[in-house]
Amino acid sequence: MQTRRDWLKQAGAAAAVALAPRGAEAQARKSTLTIALPSTPETIDPHQLRSVLSGSILGLMGEGLLTRDPQTMELKPLLAESWRNVNPTTWEVKLRRGIKFHNGEEFTAESVKFTIERAITSKLNTLAKLTWPPSFGQEVQAVDPHTVRITTRIPDPMVPSRLAAESLNIAPAKGLGDYRERFVTDRFIGTGPYRFVEHVVGDRVVVEANPAYWGPKPPSARIVWQVIPDAATRVAALQRGDIDVMLNLPVPLLSTVETDPGLQVYAELSSLTHGVLLNARESPPLKDRRVRQALNLAVDRQAIIKNLFAGRGQLLNTVTGRNVMNTFDPGPYPYDPGRAKALLAEAGYGNGFDLQLWQSIGRWTLAEEMAQVIAGYWDKVGVRTKIQLLEWAEYNKRSAGSQFRDAFYYAFINGTWDASYTVQRFKPDFATFRYFDASGDLLKAIRDYEQTFDPKRRRELAAQALKGLHEEAVWLFLWQLELLTGMSKKVKAFRIRPDDFIWARDAYVEA
Repeated sequence: MQTRRDWLKQAGAAAAVALAPRGAEAQARKSTLTIALPSTPETIDPHQLRSVLSGSILGLMGEGLLTRDPQTMELKPLLAESWRNVNPTTWEVKLRRGIKFHNGEEFTAESVKFTIERAITSKLNTLAKLTWPPSFGQEVQAVDPHTVRITTRIPDPMVPSRLAAESLNIAPAKGLGDYRERFVTDRFIGTGPYRFVEHVVGDRVVVEANPAYWGPKPPSARIVWQVIPDAATRVAALQRGDIDVMLNLPVPLLSTVETDPGLQVYAELSSLTHGVLLNARESPPLKDRRVRQALNLAVDRQAIIKNLFAGRGQLLNTVTGRNVMNTFDPGPYPYDPGRAKALLAEAGYGNGFDLQLWQSIGRWTLAEEMAQVIAGYWDKVGVRTKIQLLEWAEYNKRSAGSQFRDAFYYAFINGTWDASYTVQRFKPDFATFRYFDASGDLLKAIRDYEQTFDPKRRRELAAQALKGLHEEAVWLFLWQLELLTGMSKKVKAFRIRPDDFIWARDAYVEA
């Protein structure tokens, strides 16, 4: 199994190959890298993406002002040359010169202004409105062609992290000028190392190396993202050599890949925070904190990780992943069905109650099995649970629209690599995923955290907020799972960043 150390060795080897003469390089590599996806990308618009899979594809063609190191997650300049905090509500960004979009348009401050306004202040339903809520206020001034000044309505220490989010791919002001208030379906114009070739909905997305790229030459001439929904079919394609990498390798198929001499398993702990969101705003039983705590105590999470996922995961005890900035672990709700029954009785539900648990079809590995096991544990303490299944596109729409009355399974990415990304969702004025409204000291801690610059004080406020959300049992806290990927041993420099972003821009296949 490939580890981080193995990847570092491969990255060093890749660097050595990059320094070799071009003729030898061409002979040593296949022209095409093929990556199999479990589901079709929902968009090729730079700001419409809703999943890490789509974001990873778009991230090859588009770039932001900042990015994150694929191993350490340290913020680094990309299209920006530098950035500085002028005062608590003002940031200044210096831009790189001489960069052009795929259509030949020059990258300037006007590109940045257009992008932020399209992604955040337009009527479009974009992911950027979660990574950078419009309520923070974002006024963008093009000081000169290569200087941008950003003014926020309230102090915002998270601006650099927001600018590094994949939801803020910089778009050309002229090339997409007619699309400020509508999404693009037939093109992608970015500054990235790869440029758009085609998107066959439900089948594939193809990108090719950008010969005019301003940075290091892309190592693969072409990358094909092939949609293969069935996991067994993806494994068979990998064994035949039809594809080079398959995402979402299920635990039951691990041994098939591990025992194949030409294949390997790449594993990273995912930052996805898995939980069951509980509608404390509308469901009468779930409005009682004791009931929500009981639902947590009723489920043996460790047994599920062991038996369903072969132990390849870690318990999650709060709403943020254990590896993101300013996270805090308040400790687990232990498996205690006796205490769960007692709390239900205290809350007036000694005879139990009926509950609907929603789950998506085809989005997460072993999704239906997870729902069935959780429902079984709840049934044992008197919570009569009915499972409802729904196709992903409609499921995701309802989830974000706060439309599930009882409980539903979800796994959150972290778009800013900070506890803020999930903690902010419990503010009463947050636009989406409103199922629990924080109040009192908890709400104050969340709001103070968002506006505090001092690193030590930010950690303290984050801990206070996460403790409060844990005590309120706002979710059934579940787990973080390992991301399992099957790939050919000839694939080099492929990795998945700690935030689940697929880092394919450095990857290639040995001939």
